[in-house]
Amino acid sequence: MEDKLQCVIEFEELVEGNLYTISITNKWLEKYRKYYKRVHDINQAFHLYEIDGKVIRLPPMYEPPTVDEKFLNLYKELDKISKFQLKEDYFKQEMAIYKEIKSYPQKVKQWVKKNEKLGSKDYACFLIDYLDYDTDDKVYHLSVFFLEDDELEVFVDRDDFKYTIEFLEIFNELYWV
Repeated sequence: MEDKLQCVIEFEELVEGNLYTISITNKWLEKYRKYYKRVHDINQAFHLYEIDGKVIRLPPMYEPPTVDEKFLNLYKELDKISKFQLKEDYFKQEMAIYKEIKSYPQKVKQWVKKNEKLGSKDYACFLIDYLDYDTDDKVYHLSVFFLEDDELEVFVDRDDFKYTIEFLEIFNELYWV
């Protein structure tokens, strides 16, 4: 049985080491989008059980993840962080606005309220999910966690999320007081 799919090997060989940019990640995601959909659709038919007259899908018990499941997890997690990056231009714009109004408490309250959904819901766990991985505070780049493959170590360049991180740090300081 093969240990890794060729597309996963190709992803690992895209860069020297384990630091990826969103641009590189997005190209790989686009290249394997149709393959992901096909493998995903096939895997949805596995591990189906009838319980109380309803068919539900449960995770496999006591089985190590297959190479397909590892690929699906890799793709899903990279796609997730890629989608978070889509708001980077918005966060850059919001940081410019914040810097102009930070001395005006009423305007800052309006700014927080305007961004409440993004900061407290959509991106609430972003900093914890991607930047809370080192006990020695040597955190810099974003770490992507893969449930199905604990050997795979992927970091995404912090510069690709510069304004997202800056926005969330300020938003959290203002909102969660």
